[in-house]
Formats: sequence, structure tokens, C-alpha cells
Amino acid sequence: MTIQLFTKRESASLGCDATSPCSVVVVPNYGRPQGATEDQIDAPWAWERRTVVPLDFLPVDDACPLVGSSLRVEGSPFAGHALASWRARTCTLASDAVRVDYTSIGEPQTRADVATGITDVGLLIDPVDGDAGAARGLTYAPMAVTGLVVAFQIDDADGKPVSDLKLTPRLVAKLITGSYRSGGNPAVINNPVNIFRDPDFRAVNPGVAWPGGAPGNHPLLLGDLSDSTLALTRWIEADKDARDFLAGKPDPYGMTVNANYKGVALPFAGFPLLDPLMSETFEPIQELDTLSRQLSIARFPGATVTQEGGINIVTKPPRQNPGRREVIGIIDAASAARFRLSTASLLNASGAFVKPDNAGLLAGVEHADVNADGVTRSVDLTDKDPAVYPLTLLIAGAFSTQADKDERQEMADLLSYVVGAGQVNGEQVGQLPEGYAPLPKDLVAQAQKARTAILAGATEEPTEEPSPSSTPTPTDPSGAPPGGGGGVPLAPAGAATGSTPDAGSEPSDAPSATPGTLDPTMLTVGSTPAEGRMMLLPFLGILALLMLLAGPALLWLSQTGRGPQWLRS
Repeated sequence: MTIQLFTKRESASLGCDATSPCSVVVVPNYGRPQGATEDQIDAPWAWERRTVVPLDFLPVDDACPLVGSSLRVEGSPFAGHALASWRARTCTLASDAVRVDYTSIGEPQTRADVATGITDVGLLIDPVDGDAGAARGLTYAPMAVTGLVVAFQIDDADGKPVSDLKLTPRLVAKLITGSYRSGGNPAVINNPVNIFRDPDFRAVNPGVAWPGGAPGNHPLLLGDLSDSTLALTRWIEADKDARDFLAGKPDPYGMTVNANYKGVALPFAGFPLLDPLMSETFEPIQELDTLSRQLSIARFPGATVTQEGGINIVTKPPRQNPGRREVIGIIDAASAARFRLSTASLLNASGAFVKPDNAGLLAGVEHADVNADGVTRSVDLTDKDPAVYPLTLLIAGAFSTQADKDERQEMADLLSYVVGAGQVNGEQVGQLPEGYAPLPKDLVAQAQKARTAILAGATEEPTEEPSPSSTPTPTDPSGAPPGGGGGVPLAPAGAATGSTPDAGSEPSDAPSATPGTLDPTMLTVGSTPAEGRMMLLPFLGILALLMLLAGPALLWLSQTGRGPQWLRS
């Protein structure tokens, strides 16, 4: 049995908290298989046989004092459960306390915000572009190891819950392209009606009395642009059988890809709707938390629209009752653990099916391709180690060393907690929730190195001393941008402005601005003859303008007789 968990913010009307305890009361029903979920439970004998489960409450992050500054952090929703635990503890520490203001935003948007200086701390899976990261003085720190999972609530033909499921990249490709038969859709007309009837699925999941299932069985998918979707589709792309299937080659049992998805380019960051006939059933869900909650109540995605009296009526699929559940969704490991959802074992490059437990996640981090920044990484999908979970994700913090000193101190304090007490798995406030694996020692060392760099702050790159004989390039009085007559290009705040001139261009003596400031000096004026001639130009221009205006004025005065005598003669 699954019970949804809400904080007092989400379910304030219940009035439950640490000072007003509540209980879950289980009351037996009449025991008949027909109508078991609809019969009333108010019979006196049923209430007498109740079971009461008292509830305890953990504090939420609004227990933090509303005083002082807070560290603004944005980024990966896959870090959400860990951040909720950490920040509820870091704000109440006796020393080095830090309040964290966390906003859950997709990784692509976070990269843009970090690169443009909207935020100084971003939680990412894939890194910021190298040049943009260098301009912001970014340093990366490992913060959490988690995974993307295929979670499910499926009951077998006898109504008993299924706990073990194996999936290959080709089977997942079939799900996310809507390749199972639904209605009279000609793009999938000759395919099995759902995954449970697929011989390809049954070959890797033998010995289970699978349910008949509804047509299509479209999975619940994340509707946001996400690095996790990139990770999923990279895994599919790395598998030859899956690539061949998407290219149009039938699987060994004759099933073909939905014709609208044939040749779809991989990887992608958002699930595309390419089959217009799937618009009512293929509906990725915005926000990871909303997606996870819908999966936890066993409800298919999508909705149907009908008209009654000229009014559109939107009908969502009903919630599936225990014994008849058949939902599959792709979410994060922490949400699956929170809602006690079963997760599938996925095929890796060695041919082994691996579950997203701590051992599989840590093997995935160990056998990973490290990016140029030396910290962020993605699973090496060609590695033959049988322990690797192929959809392991490393959440890294991107910290700008150009932030002010106080903010950098808060960053360092947060990192100290996160890579210390925050890496202990447990259910208490401040601990690492289930669904995350503790950072291995080498990644902790990387985080500590990043902390040192954050405290040190950005260092200005040395600029070349100008040659004594160089001549400054004049600044256009109009203030035109580069390319229009000598304007000075703007550099990002904190970026070094000294640079080597392009070949053939005239060197400039204009001094470089200090990082984080704008230099008011646009042109150094000296006493060389060339500079003296340059100073005459504005004066001559003004004189010419006065003479041009004086001509018509003198003519008017002489004709009207209002001017002095010498003009009228």
C-alpha cells in the first residue's frame, strides 16, 4: 500500500504538525472482492477492529529563522530532495549556519542563468560551456550522486504487485516513441497492443503472469527540458539494437518503430510529440515533483476532450486501483524511494541488468567520462563493468568565484556541510535521503578543493604592458559599438578585459578595467602631436556649425531692418 506524503504547506487544512499530532487509521472492509474499494466503512464492527498508526513529523525548511542573508541556489530538480534535507539543517547550525534559497529549475535554463550572472550557484549535470564558465570564474564541486529510474506500479494477472522488472534500451525506446498499437493508428497498426503483450518484453521478463493491459501503455514522462532526458537518450543511442529499431529495422519479433519517429535524432533534452494521433495520450508532465506524484497514484498521462452543450469537457484517466495497476514512468531515484515505487533493472554494456541502488550508482560514477572541467561527468556507456547502473547522474554545483566575499563564505559553509554530515544516508533532517549514494572519497576531495578556490575568489589575469611607442586608437564621439568606429566592447562583470589585438589591427593604450568594475577612462590623452591634432577636431567642428547657422540669421536681420545699421547698409 502506498501513502502519499505531504508537508504542512501542501496540506495545511489537516492541521497536522509537531505540536498537533495525527494518525493514520486503517479500518477493515467487508472483504468481498467485488466493490471492495467502494463499500462503506462505517459499520460499528469495522471501527472496533481499527488499527491506529501514530505519525511523527520532521521539520520543514520554513523552520529556518527569517533573519540575515540567504544563499540563492537554483538548478537541477534531481537535487531537490537532498536540498530540502540539507537546508533545513544548515540554517540552524550553531556555527557556520547558512540559509539556502533554492529554486528548482531545469539544467539547461540553469546553465544560461549561471553563464549570464543571474545566479552565482547552479546545480547541474552537464557543465556550462567552457568559455562562458571561464568568463564567470566557475569552479565545480560534486554534491550528490543519484540516478534516473524507470519506476512502475504494475499488478500481475492475479492482482498481485510486480516487484521485479527488466528493461533494455530498445524496450524503453518503444515506450517513449509510442510504438505500441493504439486504436486504428496506421503508424503502429501491426504492433503489439502494449508492452505486456510484446514478445521482446516477455523474453527478458519470463515467469510472470503479465496483465492484459490497456492499449498503448504510454509512460509518464518529464515535460521539461532536462539533462536527465539527454542521459536517457544517450543510453538508447549507445545500444545498437535500439538504434537499429529507431532507424526502422524490425525487432526479432517483427515489431517496428512508430512511423512518425523513424530516424528520430538522438540524443534530445525534451520528449517530442511527432505523432498527432497520440496527442490525447502522450502528454509529458511539467515539473518532476508533479510527475512523481501522478505516478504514485497510478494514473495514466493525457486527457480526452468532449463537448457537452457547446462546452469543452476535459476528462483525465481514472486513478487505477490496487490489483489493476499498469503504469510506468521515468523519474528520479529519490522520488521513487520517497513514494516507495518499484524500479526496473536496466541493461548496461556488459549485458547485465542493474538496479539503481547505491552499489550501481557508485559504479556508474567510477566508470564515467569526465568532462574538461575535471568534475562533471557522464556514465561511460561502453564500459563493460557489470556493476554499472547506466543512468547514474552526478549533480555538481557550479560556483562563481566572482561573487562577493560574504556570498563566497556562504557557498563554502554550504559545501562544508554537504560533503560532510550531508553525505550520511538517513531519514533525519540534514542527512542524505534514500535515492542518493554518498560521494566517494575522491569526489569529496574535489569538493574540498573547490571550497578552497571559492574562498580565494577570482584572480585577475595579468595584462600586457603597452609599448611606449604605441598610438591609441581614437574613440568615436558617437559611442558606436565595435565595428562602427572604435567603440569599446563590454566584457562580463569580473572578466579580464586585456586581450591581444587581432593581426593587422592598431594596438590600444587604453587601460584595462579592474574585474567587476567599469573603467571611466576611454582614451588616454597626452601631448604627442597626433593627439594634439585630434583635440582640434571637435573645436573645428563646432566652429563650422556656428558659421553655418549664422548665415541665415544675418540675412533675416538685414531684410527686416531689425539688425544693426552696418547690416542694413
